[in-house]
Amino acid sequence: MKDRWLGLRADDCVTPSGHIVEPYYVLETPDIALVLGIDAADQVILVRQYRHAHGGPSLELPGGAIDPADPDILAAAEREMREETGYIFADAEHVVTLNADPARYANRMHLVRARVTAAGPAQPDPGEDIAVLRVPRAEALQLAQSGAIVGAVHAAMILIGLSGTGSCPSPDCGSSDRTADKTRAFRQYD
Repeated sequence: MKDRWLGLRADDCVTPSGHIVEPYYVLETPDIALVLGIDAADQVILVRQYRHAHGGPSLELPGGAIDPADPDILAAAEREMREETGYIFADAEHVVTLNADPARYANRMHLVRARVTAAGPAQPDPGEDIAVLRVPRAEALQLAQSGAIVGAVHAAMILIGLSGTGSCPSPDCGSSDRTADKTRAFRQYD
């Protein structure tokens, strides 16, 4: 099954120990760029939007799917930030790349931390009903730690992004070469 939103594939999986799992189902969805936007008043920009699977509104970081036309992760992140909030980047850095659920999903989630400025009204996609919120850093941390931000990746990205860590640790951590990424990551545990 495959459409514009997701794909489902059945792999023949052979684990490193030689165990065979077939079929092993993998969900394919686009990679996502999320933005931890911080304005000149040191407020974190969040969005509240309806999420059908959740059954109601969800407090989140602005972001969305990386389009094939986006030249890179930063461009995708800024496009999503502008569409959802009306803010643009003054400066930005790619902080980290995570998998939401590496057991089932093949996509990656990229966090971009940015200083942002208001540039005009939001221009959400059709069907998006988005409210933009500005909250102090301490409140954003509290929302992530308390479970008020129900999306696990969004909460984790806020905690990571506000922890003061630097940019993505390897120059190619945002690359599309997943095999190389996985090989590098697993080598350290061999």
